[in-house]
Amino acid sequence: MYVLAIDGGGTKTSAVICDEKGNIYAQVVTTRSNPTAMDRTSFEAILHTIMQNLQQQNPQALAEVASCFAGMAGVQELQAGGMVEAVLRHYVSKAATIRVDNDALIALYAGTLGKAGIVQIAGTGAITMGYDCHQRFHRVGGWGYLFDDEGSGYDLGVQLLKAVFQSYDGRATATLLTEAVLHHFSVKTVPQLIAHIYGEEHPRTVVAPLSVYIFEAADNGDLVAKQIIENACQNYYKAIRACYLDMQWEQDEVPVVLVGGVFTNEAHFVSRLQAMALEEALPFSFKTPALPPIGGAVIAAFQQLDVQPHMSFVEVFQKNYI
Repeated sequence: MYVLAIDGGGTKTSAVICDEKGNIYAQVVTTRSNPTAMDRTSFEAILHTIMQNLQQQNPQALAEVASCFAGMAGVQELQAGGMVEAVLRHYVSKAATIRVDNDALIALYAGTLGKAGIVQIAGTGAITMGYDCHQRFHRVGGWGYLFDDEGSGYDLGVQLLKAVFQSYDGRATATLLTEAVLHHFSVKTVPQLIAHIYGEEHPRTVVAPLSVYIFEAADNGDLVAKQIIENACQNYYKAIRACYLDMQWEQDEVPVVLVGGVFTNEAHFVSRLQAMALEEALPFSFKTPALPPIGGAVIAAFQQLDVQPHMSFVEVFQKNYI
């Protein structure tokens, strides 16, 4: 049995044809497919290119696809799900089920393997989303970099820069972050940073990558960096708690999947967040994904068929997915 899964985002798009054992029969990785960041014509063209590529790789498997699941950023915001479904319908059988949903769901399933839970995303931006056992959805945060997205890579980068400039002014203690950011921009003094930060590029693309230096400094004992991480943990926990309390849960343990580039440094977050949950006796179990998001999309596609992936699915999929 074959399913088609798509993971569409603001940076890249992945698509696979897969079976319940995790074997992959065709796969594509291409450019972004977020309709909020491109015009509708270009968005539709990307979808056709993906499907045509899959068809060329394995026309028989595509013709036999029984379920399609597309987790795509920006589609719900622009109500573009119908258009995505129409494109997919050109290439799959009339009997195939098709569902288009938020990319947060596949990020969740990449960690819970199809179970209900909460996903905390922290990449360039940040957002918290919950899906209960009845597929009810609740969102907390993620209202944009200008005033929200707390704990995002951009937010952490802003906190780093605040610490560096305040230390330079004598308003705050010295920090290893200063040397790190000066080296990053290849400048000798703090005032020279301004030209790079307020340059032609969007602030998010300049500031978000700086967050990696916070973890390096924290590992070297820098108290300022450690406090930035602690503040981020507090912000994540508040959002996760708010999401949990606004939903209904039937299971004794609620998995919370930590997804995004910030959580590459999971050692700084998992144990601290788990400790916060224990203090309030909330049934959270924090984890990072066992699969890439596209694997979560495969699981979602099988759920539409009431088919449970094989017990070796994770191992086989990870081995086969490039």
